[in-house]
Amino acid sequence: MRSGDNAMARAESAARLGDRGQAEPDLSFEEFCQQNIVQVERFLSSQCADRGLVEDAVQEAFITARDKWEQIRDYEKPLAWMYKTARYKLLVLRRRYRQDVVLGLDEVPPERLAEPADSAEARELLRGWLPQLPPRQAEVFTMAFDGWSDLEIAQVLGIAYNTVRAYRQEARRRLKELAQEAGFDSPAGRGRG
Repeated sequence: MRSGDNAMARAESAARLGDRGQAEPDLSFEEFCQQNIVQVERFLSSQCADRGLVEDAVQEAFITARDKWEQIRDYEKPLAWMYKTARYKLLVLRRRYRQDVVLGLDEVPPERLAEPADSAEARELLRGWLPQLPPRQAEVFTMAFDGWSDLEIAQVLGIAYNTVRAYRQEARRRLKELAQEAGFDSPAGRGRG
């Protein structure tokens, strides 16, 4: 009768929430949000330097996901659906507000061009440089940085596997150039004893 007790506890929990049958899906959606909101925001930040637009697009994407959660949670990679949706929401917002903000290297305060003190500061510098890449290269680089395989990136973005590899390599080359222009000789931890 242990399973009966669990079912009864879930029903009581749902009743307390005033939403019969919705307690469990809400919990899994909440967990999904907590685990993935930072990745989705980072993905969009690689395409747009306007933090306000990125936050709005992320919020709209997660609202859409909540409305369709019953369907999305059964997907093999619900995060891939979130990336596509968030990207679309950002495109719509950019068109609506007619903004295409690009943070130039000359807009970075000179004190920030010194060698970063920690990885958080390095990530901020990188986030400032990503919008200087072509949008597809920035998307591919961000997803690869987050641990997506080239094949997964190709499927999510709807482009060829070889194209993903080429974009990733070109993005790394361009970011290395930007780092050298900013006074960084070599990435930390590489090429040293």
